[in-house]
Amino acid sequence: MSAATIPTSLCRKAHTPAEFLQHLQQTQNFLIAPECIHFDMDFPPAEEVIDILRRDDATSIRSPQETSKDQDQALSEWVRTAPIEEVIENGAFGLSNFELNHFYGPDQFLHELQDRVMIPWRTFLSQHGYTWQRCAPYIFISTKGISSTYHADYSHVMAWQLDGTKTFNGFIDPEKYGPIDHIIKKGNAPRSTEIAPHDEDDLLTYTMEPEDLLWNHLLTPHWVTAGAEKAAFSLNISHGGLRHRGQFLANEAPLRARWQDHPEEAWATDLRY
Repeated sequence: MSAATIPTSLCRKAHTPAEFLQHLQQTQNFLIAPECIHFDMDFPPAEEVIDILRRDDATSIRSPQETSKDQDQALSEWVRTAPIEEVIENGAFGLSNFELNHFYGPDQFLHELQDRVMIPWRTFLSQHGYTWQRCAPYIFISTKGISSTYHADYSHVMAWQLDGTKTFNGFIDPEKYGPIDHIIKKGNAPRSTEIAPHDEDDLLTYTMEPEDLLWNHLLTPHWVTAGAEKAAFSLNISHGGLRHRGQFLANEAPLRARWQDHPEEAWATDLRY
């Protein structure tokens, strides 16, 4: 089974729009079955996408370890200029790009992204009573065996695995490791190369293979590790201000309440549409 490494009794998966809403109303991360929503678009393999994105100034390249700015700059320059075969074979980095409009032109690899992914996804949300302030795609690639930081995002993220595998690690009870009243405060969301001490029995871990869809709730602590065989490539869709029939979902409700009392902590604009 490509879905999860956790016992079936703990595996969360939305098979219908009604189940999708049920899962959105709590804070455990979950998978989305193809019978709920499915996208029909072909992408190049991860290695080819790395070669495309490394040429774009908007692409961010990071080390898996805490490094100085000079070290990060040296890594970025090497990834951008070394022979692609060497980068793929010996590289240890994460790569992301939030400006995918750079690749929407004719004959570019994301030319059909709006028609085949973003419009169907926004239509699915609209048909089932959802509204949003942000619904924007980005790409994340990690070379083989590389782990992300331990962190929590200020957005709801739907991750679509496209090539390679990755292990998505969260918690059965996210509140235990990231109390929402604490991490809604600006600067308190975790971001570290060190994973928080935890009980293995508390983990909610999904091994994602190509075509798997996973929903990561806003402000839930997690970390993601690429498989050992090849680079892991996903298209992630970031959501902000997500509501169902006017009501904010899960952790976004206390976050927005916090921003009402502390408007200086809220972001005023978001250009990633």
